[in-house]
Amino acid sequence: MTHVISVVNMKGGVGKTTTTVMLGEFLAAEYGKRVLLVDMDPQVSLSITMLGELQWRLVRDAGHTAVAMFSDALDTAEVPRFDIARAVYRNASNVKAIHDVDLLPLAPDIIDLQPHLAALSVAKRSSVRVWDILHGALAPILPRYDYVLIDCPPSLDVMTKNALRASSGYLIPTIPDVMSTYGITLLQQKVGEFAEQAGIQRPAELGVIVTKHKLNSSVHTGQVARLRNHPTWPPMLTPTVPEANQIAGAAEYQQYSTLRMKYGQAHYADLAELTETFRQRVEEGE
Repeated sequence: MTHVISVVNMKGGVGKTTTTVMLGEFLAAEYGKRVLLVDMDPQVSLSITMLGELQWRLVRDAGHTAVAMFSDALDTAEVPRFDIARAVYRNASNVKAIHDVDLLPLAPDIIDLQPHLAALSVAKRSSVRVWDILHGALAPILPRYDYVLIDCPPSLDVMTKNALRASSGYLIPTIPDVMSTYGITLLQQKVGEFAEQAGIQRPAELGVIVTKHKLNSSVHTGQVARLRNHPTWPPMLTPTVPEANQIAGAAEYQQYSTLRMKYGQAHYADLAELTETFRQRVEEGE
């Protein structure tokens, strides 16, 4: 069974991309999982983090990104240009020891298509349901993977709706401060409304991951307690991810020999434990 999961928060800068990459790499390295990372954020942070800017530009210029997938949906009379087998970049991790993390990259060209995709979403006679595009494209390759993790933009736009439509569950990374957690209830509400609109089962609320946690901050301490005990929010997955230079620096593209080198020896055990908590939640419902 392939677990397709959206990583989403309507607040930007909360560590969605770092969380997506970290979970994908630890799942592959520690559990032998085959993982596909999907970039649905027009800022393309995931694509550049994984490939580096030079290789990403080569991939973009060759047209091997998810942009062609959406372009095809807008131009159904033309011969399809998107080939997901060619668009998926194999062995995308910059950790030498990891070989089972692939990437479906994106390019900012998607920004020019978004108004047309939004119009398509409200066109009553359209033969294309705009939020089905990613779901349909992934279907032929899903058997290759144990996990598909989708990095979403900080909004519930057509890209996030595509991610949620394809997903069985969603994960919310958040900084433990007032503004970053403020929108959790609204996000839950909007996900439910979208599921009803699309006629799909509501994606499971897999949990909240606390990122950039300042252990000596009273504000963060209070918000972590609130996240842990809130009666209607998704469960908080533990341990938290600390604010640390090496974890933040992992988003900068360079080659690493091991995960310990990439994320730091001091943080390795906690990140591995968090991945296990996440895996149990997804696979065992714990």
